[in-house]
Amino acid sequence: MTHQLSLQTPVTVETVDDLAQLVDYSLMNTLNRDPDATVNGHDHAPRQVFSGHYVPVKPTPIEHPEYIAHSSRFFSELGFADSMAQSADFMRLFSGDLSNVPEPMSKVGWACGYALSIYGTEYIQQCPFRTGNGYGDGRAMSVVEAVINGKRWEMQLKGGGRTPYCRGADGRAVLRSSVREFLAQEHMHALGVPTSRSLSLYVSKTETVQRPWYSEGSREQDPDRMITEAVAISTRVAPSFIRVGQLELFGRRARKHEHPQAMAELEQLVLHLIDREYADVIDPQLCLRDKVLKLASEFRNRLTSLVANWVRVGYCQGNFNSDNCAAGGFTLDYGRLGFVMCLTHNINHGSAAGSTLPF
Repeated sequence: MTHQLSLQTPVTVETVDDLAQLVDYSLMNTLNRDPDATVNGHDHAPRQVFSGHYVPVKPTPIEHPEYIAHSSRFFSELGFADSMAQSADFMRLFSGDLSNVPEPMSKVGWACGYALSIYGTEYIQQCPFRTGNGYGDGRAMSVVEAVINGKRWEMQLKGGGRTPYCRGADGRAVLRSSVREFLAQEHMHALGVPTSRSLSLYVSKTETVQRPWYSEGSREQDPDRMITEAVAISTRVAPSFIRVGQLELFGRRARKHEHPQAMAELEQLVLHLIDREYADVIDPQLCLRDKVLKLASEFRNRLTSLVANWVRVGYCQGNFNSDNCAAGGFTLDYGRLGFVMCLTHNINHGSAAGSTLPF
């Protein structure tokens, strides 16, 4: 866990084999697997998940992946060789093919469930089962958790195929939205705003999906036609991808006594979150009650600072509900966003202007 990490001699990761020697799957090793899940990760149809912290899921690779981009700056920060982004093994791994990853890497990824609240009101209407047990990572799955130069990182494929939380969708992301998120993450980091990071982006040369979009010249709020788009997989990276909605889900299960281990699983998740995100500020010797109170206080401080940073740079988060709120206090989701561009007051011309640009 994070509080047990020691300073390491900086290493350079030049191959996937090098990365494999750094993996440390703390989430899968310390938390509970969904007891109804398959061992091999072939679990791609929508279903209710009643307990457990994660579902093992094998990603669905995109067909004939082609390199689009990687973050050279983030590669450098991680100690990754820049050339690795276009190497065959790296491209296979981060376009969803885990079949030949070297030991001790896992050949399955994992997806997590979470709840949805908007302004404090819990919503289950979009869950196909009307229970809330179908919400979660529908097209995202983590595939690597590693300790790299003394820091723990989780690497998650967005667009990696269907999971039990897919709610009937195809599990894919398209190049257009993937480029947007890739650029937004690295832009926000450069502005000094806490955020998940962009690692790599690959597109399929042959695989496409249909998506709603706008007719030329349309001024409508909603898309009015379907277009064919290339599928893509982007990899986003963070210390963890634990969401406020996960705490909410396990809190609900404990409150309603939905299964015999509900309270124990809530406690496990909270302690895991503290180890991953707050080990430097929460004394491990505290009792559970005091740890939770300290966690709430620290999260409040991080969240208020984060929102202040959003205002500072003109970032507009259009989907900031409990399911898209990182419990670590950083910007997680870029599904709907914009930036407000404000021009400073011009003394000579006596004017000021502002506009909102979709990103």
